[in-house]
Amino acid sequence: MATNYYVVAADSSYFTDFWSKPGYLGYDAPERYRKDRIQFTAGVAELVTAADAANTQLNTDASSERKRGEVDTAFKSLKGAEGERVVGLRLNEMPPSVYFLGGDLIINSGDQQGKRVPLARIIDDVVIFGFADPSVINNVKPGDSVTVDNSNFLAIETYHRHQVPGPDYTVWDEWRNADGTPKYPQRERLIGPGFVQATSGSLQTGKFEGKMIVVASLWDQEAYPWQADWYRQRVNEHFGADVDDHFRLWYSDHAVHGDVTHKTLEGQTYVVSYIGMLHQALRDVARWAEEGVAPAPSTRYEIERGQLILPPTAQARAGINPVVTLTTTDGNKRIDVKVGEEVTLQGTISAPPNTGLVTNAEWHWGEDGGQFIADANVPEDQQSVTLTARHSYNTAGTYFVALRGSVERSGDKLPYTQLFNLDRVRVVVTD
Repeated sequence: MATNYYVVAADSSYFTDFWSKPGYLGYDAPERYRKDRIQFTAGVAELVTAADAANTQLNTDASSERKRGEVDTAFKSLKGAEGERVVGLRLNEMPPSVYFLGGDLIINSGDQQGKRVPLARIIDDVVIFGFADPSVINNVKPGDSVTVDNSNFLAIETYHRHQVPGPDYTVWDEWRNADGTPKYPQRERLIGPGFVQATSGSLQTGKFEGKMIVVASLWDQEAYPWQADWYRQRVNEHFGADVDDHFRLWYSDHAVHGDVTHKTLEGQTYVVSYIGMLHQALRDVARWAEEGVAPAPSTRYEIERGQLILPPTAQARAGINPVVTLTTTDGNKRIDVKVGEEVTLQGTISAPPNTGLVTNAEWHWGEDGGQFIADANVPEDQQSVTLTARHSYNTAGTYFVALRGSVERSGDKLPYTQLFNLDRVRVVVTD
C-alpha cells in the first residue's frame, strides 16, 4: 500500500478529479463506494504507544494483517524509547464499521493542523498508523480534532485506468478502445518509469551483452509473472535470432515474492521457496559465461490476458522447475469420503529432461497441527517417480492434502540447489 500510494500522491489533483470529473469511477459510479468510503471526524482521546498495543494485543504491523506470534510481545518488557513509540490513536468516538484496507488521518487542529498521515487499519476505536512521519504523529495531542478518510486510498485502486502505457503492455488492452486509444481520461505523466528509475537506478530495456538467467515466481504477488515475459520480449528485440546464446527465463511454480524458505512460510501447503532455483541459476550462468556450457532452455508458456499458462508436463514445460501432480486414483482433484474411510491418492514428481533427479517427496494431510512427512519409498536416481499414499480422518471437515516434491541436478540432498514444487487435492469428510 505505502509504496504505490505515495508515488501517486505526487499527482495530487488525481484524487480530486476521481470524485468530481466524468470518466473517473468515483464520479461515474459513486454508489460503488458508499459502503466502503469513510470520512469520519472525531477527537483524540489518547495516544497509543507500542507498549500499550502489546499489552492490549493490537496488531501494529504497518504492512501486514498477520499478528507476529499473535502479539508483539517484544514491547512488553521495553520501557525505553521503543516502547514509547507512538503507533496509533484512540478516538473519543467509535468510527463506523467499513472494510478498511488503508487511508489517511487528517489532522484538523493543534500543532500539526493540516497534516495528513497514512493509516494501516482501524481496530474498534483505535486507528493504527502506517509508515508515518514520527515528527508529526508524536506531536498530536489529546483533544485534537482528526478525520479518518480513505477517499484517496479508494481512488488509487483504479489509477491504472488513467495510466495506460504503450502497446507492448498488452495487459492494459482492456483499458483501450478498438483503435488503441485509452478508454478513460489520462494523467499527464506515467509514473511507472519514474518509479522503476528511483528503485533500480535504470529503466529496463533488454539491452545487455553477456549471459543472463532470469528467475521469476509464478505466484509473485508484487512482481507479476507477465512482467518477466515483457522483459523477455525486449531481450528478443535486442538479440533477435541469437537470443538463446544470451538469455534464459525460468519460472518457479507455486513460489511467491518473499525469499524466505518454504518451512517458515504461513500456508506451507500452498507455496514453496524459489531459493534453490536462484542458487542453481547462479551456478549455471557462471558456467555458461566461463565455460560455454549452455543451461537448460527457458520455461515454455503462453500468456492469455496477462495470465501465464504452462504445459501440464515437465517435458513440455522445460525450464528446470519440477512438475508435481496429485490426484485421486481415478484422476480427480476432489474426493468425498466418510469419517474413518481410507483415502488413496497418487502423485507424480518429474524433472524436465536432463535437469535433475528426484530427491524427496513429502505428504501433508491438511490436518491442524500437521507436518509434512517424508515418503520413505522414493527411489534414487530417477527423473520421475510416482507414489501412492493412504490416509483416513477421524473428524468431518474439508482437508487440502499436499504432495511436495524436490529435485536436484545430480540427485544430491544438500539443501542449496533443491528445486521444489507441490500439488494439492481436496478431501471432503462427512459423518
